[in-house]
Parts: sequence; structure tokens; C-alpha cells
Amino acid sequence: MGQSLPLPRAEATTPDSVAALRHPIELALEGSGIGIWDWDVVNGKSSHSRINQRLLGFEDTDEIGGNFAELTARIHPDDAMPMKALVERHLRGETPLYCAEFRVRRKDGSYAWFESRGVVIERGPRGEPLRMVGIHLDISDRKANEQLRRDLETALRRNQDELETLVGLQTRKLIDAADASEQGNRARNVLLARVGDELRSPLKVVIDSCARMLDAAAGDWPVTTREQLELIRQSTRQLSESVERLLDVRRIETNTLDVFGTPVNLRHVLEEQCEAMEARACERGLSLRAVSCDEDLVVFADRARLTQVVRELLTNAIRFTDRGYVQVRARVVAGAMVLVEVQDTGIGIPRDRQATLFHAFGPPGDQQRVLRRGMGLGLSICRALIDAMAGSIGVTSRPGRGSRFWFTLPLAASAQTVSATRH
Repeated sequence: MGQSLPLPRAEATTPDSVAALRHPIELALEGSGIGIWDWDVVNGKSSHSRINQRLLGFEDTDEIGGNFAELTARIHPDDAMPMKALVERHLRGETPLYCAEFRVRRKDGSYAWFESRGVVIERGPRGEPLRMVGIHLDISDRKANEQLRRDLETALRRNQDELETLVGLQTRKLIDAADASEQGNRARNVLLARVGDELRSPLKVVIDSCARMLDAAAGDWPVTTREQLELIRQSTRQLSESVERLLDVRRIETNTLDVFGTPVNLRHVLEEQCEAMEARACERGLSLRAVSCDEDLVVFADRARLTQVVRELLTNAIRFTDRGYVQVRARVVAGAMVLVEVQDTGIGIPRDRQATLFHAFGPPGDQQRVLRRGMGLGLSICRALIDAMAGSIGVTSRPGRGSRFWFTLPLAASAQTVSATRH
């Protein structure tokens, strides 16, 4: 029944008291885009509210049929029989109500998706149905969004299958060529490099394409579509960051991690990263407190790698903190070093887990951290980067009381003998 079973307003069958209430009810439903239908099952005649005609592109004065056969003739051929079967089941008393979704032909020849619901309200002495009433609702947008979601999921699965196939083929080739543990390690590093290089370009294309689509037609996309595009962009960006982490692990293991030391204003780096993380902290209801660091504090470090370390520690602090705050502090210690601390009020880390926290692919920790963790590479990369910049890194934490991640770097004035290094 949908715009096919819609039916103009009931006539003599409606008592005067009910008719007096029907007008405001119809107005309220019409404002919500809901059409009412009323079907005399015995003689096949039907009545419906004006919104039914408007949903199909007709004027109030147009005639679209006043009996069951005329109205159901507008239903898409693939949907007509299933809809009629659901009607018959309800008329026989096999279901408590009638509910169906189907396509209905509009005035211009296109099809709209409708959801139709109804119930028999009068039966004869032998239980035969006499009168049935119900509603119609246009669900075309919902159906379009569902189809878009299915198409996106299909595309993502296809891409995932292709990537898994590529990784599988490359892995088999490299494993077949390795006949010793040293060759196996070398093959793994080559694989990481190749897969990373092959993934970088398509991932960048997906990220840039989603950004352009969102920016170019921000007001034209349905809300669900914009959410799906944003989800794809965020997921692809996370995958891209994971690829870069894998490549960093390869560089660390092959001693090809380049670190170039220069004087860096520490406060500028800390404030930039805190500003970048502000939105993420707000989403989790956290306070990202102001940076505590002298304006003229200068360290000797690789600025890009220092930024990477600060971002990783801030990301972890926000991820594992459900309420409270995150704060970054920096101060000079021992006259020649600078201590940087990232303090949170999060879930904390058990003591036995802290010993392996900075190991790549370390063993899982407690259940909460397992549910929120990534590949287990970020902190191991941070340790390698800080080591390469002549510093040290560590953590102090208590479960349920938060964590304090810290690292040290040399003051620029005390690092004159440190030059660009390869770690």
C-alpha cells in the first residue's frame, strides 16, 4: 500500500465526533510528511489525505484513483506481489499489523520508495475484514543512503581484498627467497618498503578526493553521505599513518633513520601540537591545559621528529583518558637537558606492562588498553627518535590514577658537538 494504497479521506464511515478531530490530526501528520489512507475492504473504495498525492507529484485536484486496483497499479512490478501478499496475510489475521516497503510511480514517471503501515479496525461477525486504515511515508532518501552505504562498503571490501592479495603475493615471494633468519629479516624490510611505497599514492588519492568532495559540495550532500565520506577520510588517514609507522620501524631496524639536529624553539612545537589536538580532546570531553614552557627554551633536535614524538604522546594521552585533563610541561634539568612531560588523568598502566611499553609489537596489556591500542609501534618509534636525538624517554603511571610520559633533549647551547646523525 504506499502511495498505491493511499486513500483519500474517509466519508460516511467516519462518525461526526471523529471527523471533528481528523482535520488537526491530518494537518500535524501532513507537516511531518505522513499520509493517511482509509480502505473499505468490502467494496474496494479508498480515501486518502492530500499529502499522499503531493508525495507523488500530483496536485490536490488530480485524480489518481479511488480503489485498491487503481492504486496498486502504480507499484513497481517487482514490489507489487510481495506487498499484496503482506496485505492478504494481515487481512486473514495472521499478522498484528501490515507493514511493507515498495516503489511507487510518480506523476513524472520516476519511482519513489514508500513505507506503508496499516491495521484492520473493523471485522464482520465471521471475522471478515471490513475496514483498514494506515499511513504512508516517503523513505526515498533513506533507501538512497542505504544503497550508497552498501556501495561504499563494497568498494572498501574490494580495495581491502586487493591490498591483502598484494601483500600476500609479495610476502610469498620474499619468504620463498629467504633461506635463513637474516634473509628473512631482510625480506621483511623490503616488503615493508615496497608495500609502503605502493600504498602511499592510492591512500593520498583517497584522502584528497574525499576532502575535495566534502569541500566542493558541502551543502549538497545528505548528512549520512557527508558522515560516510568523513569516515572514509579519517580511516584512510589513520591507515596512512600506520604505513608511515611501519616504514619508520624498517628504517630503525636497518639503521637508515635520518635525524638532523638543529636549534628548535620547544614552546612553539608544543603549542602547535596542542592546538592540533584541541578538537580531539573536546570530543572526548577533556581539558587540554595550556602549555607550561618558557618562551625562549631552545633544544637541539630534529623539528619534524620532535613534532612526531609530541603528537604520539598527546594522541595516547587523549585516547586513554576518559575524564579530566591532559597537560604538557617543559623545564630545564641538570643544567644541560630539557625535560618534557605529558601528564594525563587517564586509566593508567600496570607496573608489569611498563617494562615492555616501548617495545615494537609488545605483548597486550590489560583489557581496556587492548581495546584502545593500535599496532603497538608508536612508542617504540618515539624511543628510537629520542635516542637518536641524544635524549631519553620513560613513563611513570598507576592504574586508575593517570600517566606521565616524559622525555629529555639537550639544550641547544649544550649540544654544539651534536651534528646530523643517522640512527
